[in-house]
Amino acid sequence: MHDQRPTPGPYRAERFAVEDQEEQAAATIDGGAATDRQSKREVLDFLVTEEQLGVTFVSAAIQNAPGTPSEAFLPVLRNAVTQEYYHVEALKDAGGHALTTEYWFPDAAFDSGGVGLFSTLEIVETVEISLYLIGVSAFARSGEAFGARLCAEAMGTEAVHRALVRFAQGELGKDVGVPNDVGFENFDWPTVDAVRQELESLGIGYGRETSAPGRFYEYPGDPLANGIGTPVSHTTPA
Repeated sequence: MHDQRPTPGPYRAERFAVEDQEEQAAATIDGGAATDRQSKREVLDFLVTEEQLGVTFVSAAIQNAPGTPSEAFLPVLRNAVTQEYYHVEALKDAGGHALTTEYWFPDAAFDSGGVGLFSTLEIVETVEISLYLIGVSAFARSGEAFGARLCAEAMGTEAVHRALVRFAQGELGKDVGVPNDVGFENFDWPTVDAVRQELESLGIGYGRETSAPGRFYEYPGDPLANGIGTPVSHTTPA
């Protein structure tokens, strides 16, 4: 199936530039608009940073998968890393800037390709769902339907990822219950600070080493270009 949607480009960047100018003008009339704009910038930047983390982490998991229990789930992981990359690019088009391209991952987070890898991914995906809902709220406050929809569409993909990694854990012998276990997605971390603190509690470092044994990983870029990912449909937000 070929994706018939327009590719990201100058038009989307121009749209967000115009919206930013409108917000700046509104801020001279309503001081609250400036607060909303700052919140949106903070969310966008951390979303880009977090999605790049996802590409980096899953790329490493794919490279380490042969000969481990996670090898059985390589098709899912290869599609997932591509999806995360498309999120990065869409968020950059929206004006987001990564806070770092270097991440410290604990060795334990990968669990040598065992069930613990998918337990780590479940936590990350669950927290990212909250992060995207923060983004939906930030864009909604400033009346930007496209930005709110971008966050909602990407969040839907993250919710699928969460169910898939819960399924993988069950297949590998860990009792996590039924994979699709929520009526509505969580908003348990309602601020960017809360999101970051939860993820750092895993021993993840954003551009810095943590006390958890591990090493730095550099954001690898396009997974299709480097042979890690596989193609998916719907590659840009509507």
